[in-house]
Amino acid sequence: MTSIPGEMFLLLTHESGRQEATQYRRQALVAAVLTELLLRERIALTEGRSPRVEVLDPAPTGVAELDQVLAHLTALRSPKMGSLLGKRACDVTETIGDAFAAAGEVRRKDGWFLTSWPAGSSALEAELRARLGAVLQGTRRASLQDAVLLEILKALRVGQRILREESGGMSRRQLDRTVEALDVDVPAAAALRRMIDALNAAMATSASTTTMAGGS
Repeated sequence: MTSIPGEMFLLLTHESGRQEATQYRRQALVAAVLTELLLRERIALTEGRSPRVEVLDPAPTGVAELDQVLAHLTALRSPKMGSLLGKRACDVTETIGDAFAAAGEVRRKDGWFLTSWPAGSSALEAELRARLGAVLQGTRRASLQDAVLLEILKALRVGQRILREESGGMSRRQLDRTVEALDVDVPAAAALRRMIDALNAAMATSASTTTMAGGS
């Protein structure tokens, strides 16, 4: 199965290869990686309003994007989770993009300053969107992975734009309420909720900082 950050990459990459609906794709991918590492019990969060990340098991997972970030975390000393969103060493965009390019899902297109990832076969994304659409419209029970993806899109405030067609035209408020009401039984539910809340706060701070910098 495609990883959580892999599926987030597909959702946040337009078929033309540009970032879809948000300038925070990199931060969203880091959030997805940290969430999956938490669910795999490779990392844990300390208590407090600004939790730190502690590595429980540094052994490779076999998933390139997860192992890239896990190796970086292992070399650090309990970094604050929010500080990881902007770190270049945690940017898994190219790692995921190259893997999808090798599988024919996207094509790598190197520009003067940026690399973009135009759509290839799009089969995985079509299946993913159909799955999330069924969850939002109540015809399929959400898996843990579905819930995490929808929570991160909600945190970025782009769920309604990304999944407009799949949600049946829900407003952002309707979609947010639907995501909040998802019934997912998770052994690590409390830790996951703290992770999502902390990531929401960190991404909001990142968005605010970028906006202020752009206006200066």
